[in-house]
Amino acid sequence: MIAKESPLEGMNIGTVDTVAIRELPGLHTIDLRVAPGTSTQAAVAEALGMDLPGKPGQAASGKGEAHALCLAPDWWLIVGFQEAEQHLAPLLLKNHYHFSVVDVSGQRTTIELEGPKVREMLAYLWDQDLREKSFPIASVSQGLMAKAPVIVFRIAPFRYRVMVRSSFALHLWKAMVDAAEEWL
Repeated sequence: MIAKESPLEGMNIGTVDTVAIRELPGLHTIDLRVAPGTSTQAAVAEALGMDLPGKPGQAASGKGEAHALCLAPDWWLIVGFQEAEQHLAPLLLKNHYHFSVVDVSGQRTTIELEGPKVREMLAYLWDQDLREKSFPIASVSQGLMAKAPVIVFRIAPFRYRVMVRSSFALHLWKAMVDAAEEWL
């Protein structure tokens, strides 16, 4: 068995009074592909015990820290739900449910940003509009941040999660620390 290692070794810096940057290592993540609006999607959502948002760019919360991020009309990233595959396994045994579920936990790491200055800090690195009316809580977007492909998820008023491929994690971490320098 290959041991999963954190690319940032759980690094953290700053304070939630201004800007805190911390890695959330080991978040269980699965890619879920299912045709939208079908009985299969309804069965999958029921098995997971959480809604699957209908529009790309939206997220829904489940139990604890579990979230379903809609990345495309038929593609969700299920994050923080350790038992997701076990909940879906009975459906995979039935021939009339057609969907794909793949553990992608090793592909990315998550950097969480928290504090009242986070949006200002992100403005140095992210071209997209993060104001409340354009990017409210439970919004998700994909793009480039410091030339690294990322998924940005707004989880709370002053809290964002940035999911980045492990190979880009250290590069992005350094760019974030540099952008937040005045508040650290």
